[in-house]
Amino acid sequence: MRVDRILALVLALMLCIGLAAPAFAETKYPPRPQGTVADLAGALGEKTISDMETLNTRMNTATGGSLFVLTRHFLGGVNATTYAKKVFDVWGLGTGDALLLMVIGEETYALALGSAAEKAVPADTQISLLANHFRTAFLARQYDEALADTAVQLGQTLAKAKNQTLDVTGLFGQAAIQSTPQPQTTDDWWYGMFARDDYDARENDNDQYWKSWQNEWHSEETRINWRSVIIWGLVIYFLFFRRKRRRRG
Repeated sequence: MRVDRILALVLALMLCIGLAAPAFAETKYPPRPQGTVADLAGALGEKTISDMETLNTRMNTATGGSLFVLTRHFLGGVNATTYAKKVFDVWGLGTGDALLLMVIGEETYALALGSAAEKAVPADTQISLLANHFRTAFLARQYDEALADTAVQLGQTLAKAKNQTLDVTGLFGQAAIQSTPQPQTTDDWWYGMFARDDYDARENDNDQYWKSWQNEWHSEETRINWRSVIIWGLVIYFLFFRRKRRRRG
């Protein structure tokens, strides 16, 4: 076997390993936030997050459960529903709780519910709720609106099942929805290869714990990103520059 063919096989193997590594790293689950919103993608406005905390306080009083929210840029190929259910377990959420996962870069999402919440909101109702109150705004990158509408509808549905009324007075008004920078989407295919989740440490009460997790996460992803850059550089060199040299020879 010629040397250039051996080199090609080695580079192909390194490329597969390098591209697979981010997928495995992305399955690392973030710790449970101090509140109910973990906006790792930085996609939500401050007022929206504040209103979510207020809504969850009222929801917990009416239903005994809360709606937790997690935003991510990418999951590295992991199924969103599987990831959401795993985070639900890792965070130790209760039977009356719900978790809404928003994956900005992959334009996908998932809703995970505890056993009690799932009885109040069965699968067909979940599908209808997301289709009518979340999907359109989410795909239009109107993340605040998508979350606000879904949170209110889900909260009221859970409260109704308990014969309670959920007070949403003063929450998620037009003035409360902040205009936030829109993260990259799947149209920018190259972004996902080198992207890292942007984490805004909002939890001041637990700042040290979150910062240690953030530093560990960024350090790991930086190593993976550099590995991808090196591998792609070798592949480009082999495919283009070596061929040109051989032709000149």
